Amino acid sequence: MNLRVLAYIVAACMGQTIGGVKAFAGSPEVISFTLKRELPHDSAAFTQGLEVWSPGYLLETTGQYGQSELRKVEIDSGRVVMRKPLDGKYFGEGAIRVGADILQLTWREGTVLRWSPNGKTKELEIRETLPWSGEGWGITRGKGVFWVSDGTDELKSVDPKTFKVKKIIKVTLSGKPMDRLNELEMVNGKIFANVWMTSTVVRINPATGVVDGLMDLSSLVPKNLNPDAVANGIAWDARKSRLYITGKLWPKVFELALEVPY
Repeated sequence: MNLRVLAYIVAACMGQTIGGVKAFAGSPEVISFTLKRELPHDSAAFTQGLEVWSPGYLLETTGQYGQSELRKVEIDSGRVVMRKPLDGKYFGEGAIRVGADILQLTWREGTVLRWSPNGKTKELEIRETLPWSGEGWGITRGKGVFWVSDGTDELKSVDPKTFKVKKIIKVTLSGKPMDRLNELEMVNGKIFANVWMTSTVVRINPATGVVDGLMDLSSLVPKNLNPDAVANGIAWDARKSRLYITGKLWPKVFELALEVPY
């Protein structure tokens, strides 16, 4: 767990030990989990976004200029059953399914890509681009809106049709700004977010922006990877009540059962 995150915990909690650190009163709760399965993952995938596509499949997006792709991945085998490369000018970020379409963020290009099935071949193609101000990192679905992160302490509530920003919330942990919010996933009304360059996932109340839960993934982080190979990728399968976790260049996807409450 990142030292800055631990410092917040030390300042705000009591009566618990998180990542080996004694906590003080008022801490966000620790989100515990049970590891159910370790699944194969393409270790060349610089994972930027992850969500459940359909039973048995994940939607995964990868980054890096000239290497970014949108993928459909079989969960059990890790096999990439569909891959769509992005133009080399785009650094791919998080994506979300909208009916038959997929909306994908780009990092610094000020563009949201709309993938739609070709009427004849049914193959996904980029059929439209939407303007976006600032960086795009992670995206997830809320009640009638999308939530988008940009690497800061802000989450933006976005109209699903126009992608216009409706509201911005500031995310705080123990009363202090919680920045570097990356990949997002909605889990039972709360937003789970990877904290970039850490093995920490925070749980955010979208009504207030307050971090009310912390999950430490350090036990899952593969050994001997380069410093950029951080945890990034959260997909919630509500049908099975399972969370899928991976990271950039990780050789595995981890299937987790979260302890109640989560």
